[in-house]
Amino acid sequence: MTTVYVVKTGEKFLCTAEDGDIGMAPTIKEATSFLSYEEAEKAANAFGDPGYEIMAVDVSRR
Repeated sequence: MTTVYVVKTGEKFLCTAEDGDIGMAPTIKEATSFLSYEEAEKAANAFGDPGYEIMAVDVSRR
């Protein structure tokens, strides 16, 4: 298992669009995952709304 971090802002999650821009995803499955809390926090401060939440998610590698 690996722990990654996602940023929830309002009812949506930060994601990376196909053109490289930051966008909003409706589900956690589509969210951009960050390998460290610090990376997630940096993105949240740059692109998230006040009151964002950084969530730790455990993922299994297959």
